[in-house]
Amino acid sequence: MAHGFGLTGHDGLPSYAEALTQAGVAVLAYDHRYLGDSEGEPRQRIRTSEQLEDRMAAIAFARMLDGIDPDQIILWGYSLSGGTTLEATVADQRVAAAILLCPFLDGRWRLFQGLRTQPRNALWLIPQAMRDAVIPIAAAPGGRAGLTFPGELEGFLSAVAPGWRNEVHAGLALPLPLWRPVAQARKFTCPVLIQAGERDITVSARAIDRVAQRAPRATLKNSQIIEDQADWLRAFSRV
Repeated sequence: MAHGFGLTGHDGLPSYAEALTQAGVAVLAYDHRYLGDSEGEPRQRIRTSEQLEDRMAAIAFARMLDGIDPDQIILWGYSLSGGTTLEATVADQRVAAAILLCPFLDGRWRLFQGLRTQPRNALWLIPQAMRDAVIPIAAAPGGRAGLTFPGELEGFLSAVAPGWRNEVHAGLALPLPLWRPVAQARKFTCPVLIQAGERDITVSARAIDRVAQRAPRATLKNSQIIEDQADWLRAFSRV
């Protein structure tokens, strides 16, 4: 279990981990490198390739733990880590199942949306990304940050724990338009529960629908309810 863009294990993950534990599974929650409780410099740097490496390392570690069935590893990802979860299951066909919560699956879509709805911020972001400057993760529309769509700042502030750092290295913006886990949907062959938000403007609803349609064993729910994840896990364990 790993969190999304700029978030850590302190930001709402404990409630999900507790609910899934009560559903009968062991939970390994971790922070990506440079974030939260994980080590590494520079702090607050995010790269999808590095976070995929972290995910693969977490899988390998979990398989070595006593009492864990190495063939029953289930991946959980929210937002940006939902995309790396898809990539990890494609890279490791031994993964048993996955849960994606509001997954970010199409960086190109985000670029076009930013240029269309927040062009000044999108143009400001380019030189910041080229020098990998530290910028705010989120700001209100009209502000300057990585995420400035209406409601995005409020969404972060409603979910984060005290001590959350509204900072990120801007270099992620350069390769992000080329990062499209949605293109691997047909290779996403393990059972997967995808939970989408009906009013979520941060991620592409079209990309989520495409994965749900093309992944052979996908279940799509338009909800973000923890109990749905627990029920799906219980049903999966009985299969």
